[in-house]
Amino acid sequence: MSLFKSSDERRIERDMEIRKGLSRIKKQIRTFEKEEGDFIKKAKRARQLGDDMMLKVIKANLKRTAYSRRMMERQLLNLEVFKQLKGQAEAQAEFARSLESVSEAIAESYGSVNLAQVHKNVEKAVSQSESMQQMMEIMMEQTNDSMGNMEGAQSDDLVSDEEIDRMIDEQIVAEETESMDETVDSRLDSLRARFERNRNKE
Repeated sequence: MSLFKSSDERRIERDMEIRKGLSRIKKQIRTFEKEEGDFIKKAKRARQLGDDMMLKVIKANLKRTAYSRRMMERQLLNLEVFKQLKGQAEAQAEFARSLESVSEAIAESYGSVNLAQVHKNVEKAVSQSESMQQMMEIMMEQTNDSMGNMEGAQSDDLVSDEEIDRMIDEQIVAEETESMDETVDSRLDSLRARFERNRNKE
């Protein structure tokens, strides 16, 4: 095992960490979505029981969960954007390194290229690419800090009370519609069976 890692090894490790981060955030979003569904069902039951106090508690937790999910979705979008920018920066750096190799080959073959100037320009391009990557890493850290600071902000900015009520109402309507469809299907089946019995008697 070498003491110092190559740039390719460091790049692979960074890519793996980014993929892990994306996977963790997506998993957390799915967890929040499931919790929202559970809270909506409980809110429906509380409303049916006429328990206003419990309904208020459940709606507050539903609102907090919906807010947390949307914050995680924003964080996911940020990370995906930075991942894309990172790929662009690495491509630029790779182009600069390839250009340096080509420039050296041309200079060795013809001796007509100012190698020192070409090298200087290429080094500047590589430095700019690396600086861009470092800047993205700093921006990512600042974004995470900002996300953390926003936890104390009013969740109304992302999730309103009206939206919470609408989520609960939509769940109730969906379940009532499903129940009505099942009742209609059951009656149709009963009518079909009765019709078949009468026809067989004939």
